[in-house]
Amino acid sequence: MAAIFLVGAMLCINVEVRFTIICILSPTINPMSDHTENLMVLDLEALISNLDYIKHLAGPEKQVIASIKANAYGHDIRLVASVLQEMEVDMLATGSIEDARTLRKNGVDTPLLLFAYATPENTIDAAKEGFISTIPNLASAISLNAMTSVQIPVYLKIDCGLGRLGIPLSQAKELVTRILQLEKLKVEGIYTHVPFPEVTSSAWAQERLDQFDTFIQALESDGYSIPVTQAMASCCVLAGLRDDSSAICIGHALYGLSPFSSKQAPTFQHLQPVIHSVSSTLIHIGHHQKGSDIAVHGLYGTAGDHVVGVLPLGAAMGMRPPADNKEMFVLVKGKKCRVMAVSLEHISIDLDDIDNVNIGDKATIIGQDGDDSLSVDELAQAWQVTPLQALMSISGKFSVRSM
Repeated sequence: MAAIFLVGAMLCINVEVRFTIICILSPTINPMSDHTENLMVLDLEALISNLDYIKHLAGPEKQVIASIKANAYGHDIRLVASVLQEMEVDMLATGSIEDARTLRKNGVDTPLLLFAYATPENTIDAAKEGFISTIPNLASAISLNAMTSVQIPVYLKIDCGLGRLGIPLSQAKELVTRILQLEKLKVEGIYTHVPFPEVTSSAWAQERLDQFDTFIQALESDGYSIPVTQAMASCCVLAGLRDDSSAICIGHALYGLSPFSSKQAPTFQHLQPVIHSVSSTLIHIGHHQKGSDIAVHGLYGTAGDHVVGVLPLGAAMGMRPPADNKEMFVLVKGKKCRVMAVSLEHISIDLDDIDNVNIGDKATIIGQDGDDSLSVDELAQAWQVTPLQALMSISGKFSVRSM
């Protein structure tokens, strides 16, 4: 009975702490805020749930490096980072020193790793501000060692097959050993990235993870101690792969996004989208009689009456017209409305089937309205891009608040 009571008490405390986090971080909502023309609403409880689930899959021994690059994958870097700090992730990582500075100004003091972003000169400046930079090659390491008058903490990046940045794994033992011998560089971590587009490619990834483990073990056999090692990211964790590294680095899965080309991994079903909704507001409703021209949609001498709504949301806000042979919709009063045209600053939508519609009514681009809903996946399919690319298009273009 005592054990049961203890577990129950812990669960109650956990729920209370989470509720406190959300209340602290959620901005006070002005009653007029629902009338914001273009609004993104985040579900921070979903972010917490995703983080907990990732930790469960990876195991309690793994440190968590949370990737918040690109405005937290198109969400909101300040809101997301504040929650992750409260949840005590071990490190945050971004490719932008401006993002890092913004977080410090907003009270986020979790250790910050800068993905390979800079020249040796910029790395020195970043170190002065307390940020840890990534060194992706021997030449940069040698230059940095020659330029700095004080020891600088760095992480090293290894290329295990992605082919983007890092010291090739085939040369890593020799070249990393040379870097470890540079007096003014303090190597605090070594990491890699092993992505793969399909769960069926997991055997390839596991082989790379094993090779990275062997490389780290070889360094340790030579007497080198690396405080943090990391190879697994979202795809590896969701696919149930294993390694001997001390940390994982999570991006896609943290935000409820699939790192695969499809949602294949059964584990993905436990993740929740952090974006609750993306919406706009009708600013104009045009009633066009039979025979009218609607040139914006290429309709001349229409065969019937048409009602066209206009949203203050266009290409300048990251929106795109649907790809060839694709259709795009928004929800108004719980019904799907076809997007007729996307111009620089406006979207025209078909309101023919919507009753009692008025200027000021909400139009949902992502999220639930009545019994129907639209997902970021559907938006991405209309544009023929990935869900992450769709979010990148609209990132930073909307007012953002939490639920």
